[in-house]
Amino acid sequence: MLSTVTRRRAAHALATLVSAVLVLTACGSGSSGDQGEEAASSGGPSEVVLAGAYGKTTVPVTDRKVWALDPRTATELLAIGVTPTHSGTYSYKGDAAFEARHRLLADEGVELVAPDKVERVLQAQPALIIGEQSPSTDELLNDLEKIAPVLITPASAPWEKSLHLLGRATGHQDEVKAVIDHLDREIATTKGDLARAGLAGKTVSLMSACGDGTFCAYGSSRTAGPVLTDLGFKRPAEHGQNRTGLEYGYTSVSEEKLSELVAPIVFVLSGSVQYGAPDPLDNPLFKVDDSQVGAVDFAAWYGSGAFDVPWILGDIRAVLLGDGTVIDEKSGVKLFDELRKAIA
Repeated sequence: MLSTVTRRRAAHALATLVSAVLVLTACGSGSSGDQGEEAASSGGPSEVVLAGAYGKTTVPVTDRKVWALDPRTATELLAIGVTPTHSGTYSYKGDAAFEARHRLLADEGVELVAPDKVERVLQAQPALIIGEQSPSTDELLNDLEKIAPVLITPASAPWEKSLHLLGRATGHQDEVKAVIDHLDREIATTKGDLARAGLAGKTVSLMSACGDGTFCAYGSSRTAGPVLTDLGFKRPAEHGQNRTGLEYGYTSVSEEKLSELVAPIVFVLSGSVQYGAPDPLDNPLFKVDDSQVGAVDFAAWYGSGAFDVPWILGDIRAVLLGDGTVIDEKSGVKLFDELRKAIA
């Protein structure tokens, strides 16, 4: 994700390289022969119109020379059988799901590029640029479109919708269906096990520290919210946890209202989101003695992709049905290997 690049820096990088590169490459779209081969390899139309984060956009249908702006997009592509040439990296460190995505991409030979290297996108001359909406894509969209066709998926869209967009852009719709069918079966199995354990209909609170003295309550969008709903859980009405459409998917909660984030089941998102703040479980105002509680990885539970689904299911099974050992980077990589078998 190009999250740390300012518009001024991006414009400077492009201005330096455009005159040397674009004259020979027709604004980075590649030769007509290359495009024809890519369209033929996908077995679909040469172009497709898709509803991205910024409205309708026309992109070539190709699974070659794809540049992923962020690791979420890059690993979603891997899950449906598309290997991007490059991927931006996360600027945050330490979250297990972030590190698992980096590791998966490196193992597949995807070149990882620091998020401020806009000139590398231009030099690579991708046939298609794909990423998830962020403040960075808001700033850089016009500049990226000068390099190649761009598809930006909505940040808070259901994971299935984003996956369908990737499938249509790359001609891998069959693989998308296989992944969705696999995850639907996993959700159904977990739902049955939870019901047999007497947990159906329980209320689940998602929260985290978000800096010293500030806490976050997470709504019912992105990936975790719909998964919890599909499993038959309820969400608290306090602080909008039962709502979709929250800006960025969460609301801020002051310390004096911390007790309002307690529910029969509580998942505490931990990692980079805490910004060095103390663990909420150590706060005397957060009395969860009568609750079932699990500390889980922020990057997975705040995620928006298909890969986050088995991770979240694994954590739920561990906390509510198992020994409490949640998914870490190593076991997350194994989960992804299982996910990829769905398209084999």
